[in-house]
Amino acid sequence: MSYAAIIFDLDNTLLNFELCERQAILGALEACGISLDLHGINETSFLQVYETYNSKHWRQRETFSPGELIEMSYRSTLAQLDIQTDQISNLSQNFWDIFNHSAVIEPDVNKVLAALAGSYHLAVITNGFVSAQIPRMQAAGIEHFFEEIVVSEAIGFAKPSPEIFHHTLSRLDLTPAQVLYVGDSLTHDYAGAMQVNIDFCYYNRKNQVLPQEVQPKFLINELLKLLELLS
Repeated sequence: MSYAAIIFDLDNTLLNFELCERQAILGALEACGISLDLHGINETSFLQVYETYNSKHWRQRETFSPGELIEMSYRSTLAQLDIQTDQISNLSQNFWDIFNHSAVIEPDVNKVLAALAGSYHLAVITNGFVSAQIPRMQAAGIEHFFEEIVVSEAIGFAKPSPEIFHHTLSRLDLTPAQVLYVGDSLTHDYAGAMQVNIDFCYYNRKNQVLPQEVQPKFLINELLKLLELLS
């Protein structure tokens, strides 16, 4: 096979979104002097409640800013757990300060990118906010590997919309047949790549069983295996 470019998803493909978010959620509590131990609540319980509300509130991301959504998530979580504080706005600010500088990368990311950079054009397509995604890549020290970093907020289209893929192909001046896309989401990455006839490599980081109708071109559970299949 002869690809000219490898395009990556960002969250839970290159960066471990779950650990970055966990650091930010709990780090903000610590920065604002809110002790879960004093309220008899363990971290796992707090995170479970937070994630429930966070998923709900982020469905309103077209209406509210990221900071407002984080405030809403903390406010709902603390209310349910009966934790009183006047630090809601500070929690949100601290969350973003920590999250935007979190640099928890997936295993072997630097080795894989360094190996590919000499032979392929590299790019990223990510859903999210420019103010978060770019600083996180910089904090991880990986942004220099990529010729193009396409963030959904910047162009007004998010995966799996074909427009974000077409935009990236245009920036790279390549056709779909010249590109391999690597991602962890069947809903956003696989579905999007299939719509524009880009070969898809599914990074199955949790070894999930795929639905029978899902048939990616390649499947890996370690990023290092990407080097093997491209060799």
